[in-house]
Amino acid sequence: MNIKQLRYVTAILSTGSFSSAAACEGASVQAVSKAMSELEGEIGEPLFIRTSSGVSPTPLGESFGSRANKVLAEFDSLERFVRSHDRGSGAGRRFSLGFCMPPFQEVDRYRSLVRIVAERALGCRVEVLLTNAEDCVEELRAGRFDALVTVGPIKADGVVCGSLGTMSPMVLMAQGNPLAEKSELTIEDISTRPVLLAPDFEHFNQSVCMAYVARGATSELVKVEDAEAYREFLFERGGLSFIMGSEFLGKLEGCVVLPVAARDRVAVPICFSTLAGSGLSYLEFARALVKMKILS
Repeated sequence: MNIKQLRYVTAILSTGSFSSAAACEGASVQAVSKAMSELEGEIGEPLFIRTSSGVSPTPLGESFGSRANKVLAEFDSLERFVRSHDRGSGAGRRFSLGFCMPPFQEVDRYRSLVRIVAERALGCRVEVLLTNAEDCVEELRAGRFDALVTVGPIKADGVVCGSLGTMSPMVLMAQGNPLAEKSELTIEDISTRPVLLAPDFEHFNQSVCMAYVARGATSELVKVEDAEAYREFLFERGGLSFIMGSEFLGKLEGCVVLPVAARDRVAVPICFSTLAGSGLSYLEFARALVKMKILS
């Protein structure tokens, strides 16, 4: 029995499948399946019931997972203590995280949520600062940020990028928009209205807007340059804006947020990037996000 097996057990319990657990832990499905078979062989009883629709824990699996969570909490606490000691006593240290997200309504509330998750994962004080796709990599290299969180992956020399999980965008519109009375939007609905392209956020545009274009959306794609133009786009032109994490933001004044129909929904990777050799791992964040049920 080892720590990796315990992490796999808790990830499977959190996500309900071997494949999702493997993605969270940065492992292959085969590696997770092999580790669970070996662990069950050592214990002498199954921890999970495998079916075509997923996995569910046996009573022993439930009890084992509960104990494993306590062991992992202590182990993670010990790891954070060692890292803090190595970095020169983390008590007064502030970790700087660049948050590459378009400045939509109430984005500061979302930023606060990211800060809470980051502090739980790292065990030190964290500041989360907004940045954009054009500048974020150079700011990371210059030392302004210790790491970046982006919608979609970063590909740059000397940068290590890992997926924290996925999130499905929702669609923001004015209350008076003709689509606002619907309960969800299809690709055909979205195609009837112009869609916002966020300036300076190409990771977002490529991973969200262009992903829906690839699914068949034929909307006019419009870039706006400031808050006034954004408001005019929503309230005067009846435009649509894809938005991330709206379920954590509460009601947005004068606006409606609708989900995309399940058959048309795009799962967008939320990524964590650091400089190669920094010693930071996106897996810590992934585990914290899974536990808080923020990403899938």
